[in-house]
Amino acid sequence: MRDADPEVRFDEDAGRLVRPYTVTGGRTRPAAEFRLITLVAATGRTLEDVTPEHARILRACRRPASVAEISAHLRLPVAVIKILLADLLGWRAIVTRAPVAFPDMVRPDRHVLQAVIDALRAL
Repeated sequence: MRDADPEVRFDEDAGRLVRPYTVTGGRTRPAAEFRLITLVAATGRTLEDVTPEHARILRACRRPASVAEISAHLRLPVAVIKILLADLLGWRAIVTRAPVAFPDMVRPDRHVLQAVIDALRAL
């Protein structure tokens, strides 16, 4: 039986489809900053009355995972994941770790990079 709600669609291959703005409650910006490579881990804190998407994120974060991995695993747009992650961060259900910058990292020589670009263009 198909859902009568016009916001919920069913696709034979993909299953139940929900519009992203429905998942986020109409929000379009996260309340916290996340990068695609930010690592996220569940704290184990028990939450009641969370949405199914929040619960799925918590299950996906039992082990640290990047924002990009969570998005791919849940098959939801990154923008939606960031909004939901901000909720979970506010509820202290997750912790995040920003990507580590390597200021001492040796950067490749500009001439080497130009040689690589030239070689690729020659292909």
